[in-house]
Amino acid sequence: MDSELLQVLIRAITAYLILLFVNTMLGKQTLSQMSNHDFITAVMMGAISANLAFDTEINYIYTLTALLVVGMIGYLTATLSLRIRNIRKWVSGSPTVFVEGGKILEENMRKQKYNMDSFNQALREKSIFDIEQVDYAVLEPDGHLSVLVKEHLLPVTKGDLFGKSSEKNRFPVELIIDGEVIENNLKENKLTEEWLLKQIHDHNLSRSEVFYAVLGTKGQLYIDVKNDHIISPVDKEGNE
Repeated sequence: MDSELLQVLIRAITAYLILLFVNTMLGKQTLSQMSNHDFITAVMMGAISANLAFDTEINYIYTLTALLVVGMIGYLTATLSLRIRNIRKWVSGSPTVFVEGGKILEENMRKQKYNMDSFNQALREKSIFDIEQVDYAVLEPDGHLSVLVKEHLLPVTKGDLFGKSSEKNRFPVELIIDGEVIENNLKENKLTEEWLLKQIHDHNLSRSEVFYAVLGTKGQLYIDVKNDHIISPVDKEGNE
């Protein structure tokens, strides 16, 4: 076999294996919900991998080192984003509300370089052809649009049938994320940390036990604890 062809073969296999390894480290979210740093990492690694595989004039060690460094930066960024919410917001961005209570927030759309044609197209992709049906619409950090239709258009639930769902829908408000109290959300919704601590206490929990807390669309408080005490989970990540 020609020595240069053999070199390309070895380089291509190396590039593929490194990409597979780095993608496994970054996790499944990189595949399904690509944030800003995921996109940058993917583009850079794709370009470096192509050079590593086919450009024999570039030093093998240089491109291999660059590929590993970019992969490690992506891994460290993902790890820090997972652990520190402020870094996650800076790296991945935060959701942007486009429609609140049926009213279009034009300034928010303008900041995200979003026009009504793009917005209506995104709605049609969700089988919504009449904008009057929209109660809330949010542009997620990965670029897709989440929509909550008005209450009278929602599917009927058992709670509706038995008269347990009379409250008007509201947008969910996250109060605790990753164990951290979101003070801005409390303030904007005229809630206090004392009220939140009382709600946690009423659930027979301490503040340190709570991983996530959110006020749902009906104003109900959902709390998830850090230790779920599930002895045999249905699905658990990790090596057997």
